[in-house]
Parts: sequence; C-alpha cells; structure tokens
Amino acid sequence: MNKIYKDKEFMSMASAILTHKEFLKTKMIVHHGGTRFNHSVKVAYLSYKISKLLGCDTRAVVRAGTLHDFFLERDDKNIATETKMLIKHPSLAKENAINYFGVNEKEQNIIESHMFPISNIAPKSKEAWIVSLCDKIIAMAEGASTAKAQVSVWILFLINFIR
Repeated sequence: MNKIYKDKEFMSMASAILTHKEFLKTKMIVHHGGTRFNHSVKVAYLSYKISKLLGCDTRAVVRAGTLHDFFLERDDKNIATETKMLIKHPSLAKENAINYFGVNEKEQNIIESHMFPISNIAPKSKEAWIVSLCDKIIAMAEGASTAKAQVSVWILFLINFIR
C-alpha cells in the first residue's frame, strides 16, 4: 500500500476522497478479510494503472474506483444480508458518491455497474469494464485468506461466466 500512497499522480486524484471524513468511516468496516477502505484503494489503483496503460480516463477511474464500495452498512451479517447487499450496494455507493463528491454520469455508471452482471446495470465505457474487472481481481486476491471469501468470489465468478 505504501507504493500506492507514494504515486503522486494517483494521489492527486484520490486524496480528496481518501481524506474525507465520511469515506474514512470505511476503515472500520471489514471487507474481504481487510477493510472496505483498503479494498477500495487497491481497486482504484489497479484500475488506474490499467486505464493509464490503455489511454483511458484515469480521473474517472480513480474517483469511481475509490467510491465503488462507498456504503457504510455492513455486508457480512448473514448469508441473506450478504446476498441482498451484493445486489443493492452499487446503488448505495452511487448515491453516496453523488451526495459527497458530485460524481459525473460516467463515474456514476462505473460505480453502479461494477457488479455486472449480478446487478442489471451494464458498464457503458471501457473505464467501467476496467473497474468491474479490477474489483473481481482484487476481491479474489483478498479472499485468498479466508475460505468463506474464496467461495463467495468463485460463486461470483461462475455467475458472471454463466450469464
């Protein structure tokens, strides 16, 4: 994570979000065996690196990648709650991103489509596809530490593959 925080270009786009008092609350929420804050930073950074390589809109990717899971409800209470939040959380994150950071339409779609095809909102840009893919990659890497998370990630992968 230190490497991420030393990347001046990335931090110039992410720091206003990462230091915001509401977003800082995600540091207290367990997510994929770590915190929702760290997960979001990793997704945003990997998305940023790929989008930069491909000549995409890095600002939109960093902002939306950081905010893709910006909701403060816990999502690990029980299997029914987890399943409901799996589908519901992109819209919660989008609303928070609009309210606190005034995200534009492209960023809104990146956030609300990151769970496609589990959610019915499809990515409308290369940037949205990049964040969705990076979220799955990071979740798999983070989930390697717990069996429950591994099973969840593989189920998500299979659902994505079947649809």
